[in-house]
Amino acid sequence: MPHRRFPKILETVFFLMRRGVFTLMNFSNPRLMKLPHRNTSHALTKIEITVIVAIITILAFVAGAWIFQTRFRARSICCNCNLKQVGLASRLWENDHGSKFPTQVSVTNGGALELVTNGDVFPVFQAMSNELVSPIILLCPSDTSRTPSKSFITNFNDSKISYFASLDANETMPQMFLSGDRNITNRIPPRHDILELKTNQAVGWTKTIHNARGNVGFADGSVQIMSNSGLTEALRSSETPTNRIVLP
Repeated sequence: MPHRRFPKILETVFFLMRRGVFTLMNFSNPRLMKLPHRNTSHALTKIEITVIVAIITILAFVAGAWIFQTRFRARSICCNCNLKQVGLASRLWENDHGSKFPTQVSVTNGGALELVTNGDVFPVFQAMSNELVSPIILLCPSDTSRTPSKSFITNFNDSKISYFASLDANETMPQMFLSGDRNITNRIPPRHDILELKTNQAVGWTKTIHNARGNVGFADGSVQIMSNSGLTEALRSSETPTNRIVLP
């Protein structure tokens, strides 16, 4: 990994710089340059200068990659934590509502059944507002095109959410999709923002979030970050031929 190579390259650069940085400065400045004695150390050769410049260039590239990957991992971890909180809130909620998630309970009983079938996902999380505590966790840190809401009531809608919600998730089928990043796709346009993921289809991620990767929360409360191939395999192992999800 780039971050593991970073200290070694840095150590090499410092060694070369200690060996010749002052001589290099003298070499480039005629006023500071002194003629060396035959038995004293000589100025850096052109090859040594080229090596130093090349190593510094490589170091800058590796440092940039290391910073990018560190930020990427941090955002993925935060997103993963968000979905774990969503999973926990969902389990707490369904324990109080006959072992059913909000998408399977009528609005009159505190759920969101009638609203999600129209393509709105925010009522699902609104129904679990007591368990979720804050709507900020519904926005993935990598979803930079959206801004979080400060309230489950004021200015709270699908544009403030990064995660889909399952219409069919059941606690008796722990590997069913419960929630996940909204950049999921099966290359078929969703109907009324409802996407049908079938086990015989190829599914994947767009580059909208996490650069063609994504997180999925399952009905048992677990969360995994996965690639396109991992997502396809997870869908095939979901214990049901179809996972219907509503997208924000």
